[in-house]
Amino acid sequence: MKKIFIIFTCTLLLSSTGFANDIQNEAMDSLATARDFVKAGNYNKAVDEINYALAKINELTADTLLKFIPAAPDGYTLNNKQSQGVGAGASIAGNAGATAQYSAADGAAIDLNIIIGGVTGKIAGLAAFGSMFAGLAQDADMGQTKKIRVHGYTGTQIFNAKERTGTLTFQVGQKTSVTIDGKGVSSPAPLLAIAKSINFAELEKNY
Repeated sequence: MKKIFIIFTCTLLLSSTGFANDIQNEAMDSLATARDFVKAGNYNKAVDEINYALAKINELTADTLLKFIPAAPDGYTLNNKQSQGVGAGASIAGNAGATAQYSAADGAAIDLNIIIGGVTGKIAGLAAFGSMFAGLAQDADMGQTKKIRVHGYTGTQIFNAKERTGTLTFQVGQKTSVTIDGKGVSSPAPLLAIAKSINFAELEKNY
């Protein structure tokens, strides 16, 4: 059984590497084609090829984000994690992203989103701006907002005890946002546990 598992793991790693190499080749082929179109003066076609190459590069970037998805906090299970690169809409949606979903036996659910680039990648910065007004006109029905600090990074926490919902947002560098949303949670603790398991410093350094 152990040998079968090892063989399966090796096969999976090799196939993943081969898949990444295929995407790299597609990107390079499109860039080479774009160069030919530029030389020929066909600029619209060149832009199409460049956009396709960008989408492929973003796919590769998204795949590397998966290593930043942490294990589930105590009492939770990691149900799913996936990555997604973005093409022409990168200026708004971000270049790449990774998501994960966690759940607990009591029905609580947590969504993690890591976004690189674009307006979305800076959304946590807007949340941080909003947190400057934390403590002003706080309403129990709206939830309590406050600043938090994790691994040297300042984030914004919103928690509504009545609705059992919470959101943590972090701006990691200039391009990356991390958002953790919880539903059916009795406290922000599991959201904070996920945040503390993310290597923010490496995330900022790499992206």
